[in-house]
Amino acid sequence: MKLTLGQASKHASRAKGTLSKALNNGQITGKKDNKGRWQIDPSELQRWMDANPLRNTTETQGTTPLATPVNPNENSVLSGEVDALRQQLATADLERTREREQLSDRIESLQQMLNDEKSERRQLTALLTDQRQKPAEPQRKGFWARLVNS
Repeated sequence: MKLTLGQASKHASRAKGTLSKALNNGQITGKKDNKGRWQIDPSELQRWMDANPLRNTTETQGTTPLATPVNPNENSVLSGEVDALRQQLATADLERTREREQLSDRIESLQQMLNDEKSERRQLTALLTDQRQKPAEPQRKGFWARLVNS
């Protein structure tokens, strides 16, 4: 006796869509009757069900404990490790802060040296090209001004 898609769905406790998809993909073999309805052999359905068990049923689920077991020895070891790691993090943060301050000081001193070098370079360039500021020459007096002031 062959099963229809609805009967197979009830027998397998699966949705019709799931079985239809398996039929179309060739995972389950079946034939369509003259009205276009699927006819599935029960042994073929059972073979497919064995290959594709239901998920999250009491048959397939292992026994899950309702509460997490408390192991004080293991927890104390873990909390000791956590404390040690926190200590290492605090030490690393302090070292990083100290190094950051040292690097900031070094950057400031290098910037000051660069500014000093720039000003010295400008002075040397001025000396080499004789760009020193010339003293203001006294204004020359004309002939009449010299004649009158003398």
